[in-house]
Amino acid sequence: MNTYELAGHGCTTGWNARTNDVNGENLYKMRPIEVAAQAANVTEFRAIMLDPAFEPDGARVRYFAEVGRLSSDMDAEARYARLRPELKLYEERFTQVA
Repeated sequence: MNTYELAGHGCTTGWNARTNDVNGENLYKMRPIEVAAQAANVTEFRAIMLDPAFEPDGARVRYFAEVGRLSSDMDAEARYARLRPELKLYEERFTQVA
């Protein structure tokens, strides 16, 4: 079980690929990419997304990014704005065209 989780508005416990499974869930059933998306942590989101072992299947990235954006935190919109280019890259990278 991963220990990587939210630690407050816009904060995580810090992504460490050596101690956490890039595709595993934490106690709250959130995958690392979802935690980074909700916190709008661009650096951690990108590191997780670009990890060669990362599997996007079932990840609720857009949902958790919106949860973070709609939080009562005054800086939430600004963090979300910084995350938007990474969300676009994520969707371009992992969305399959039928």
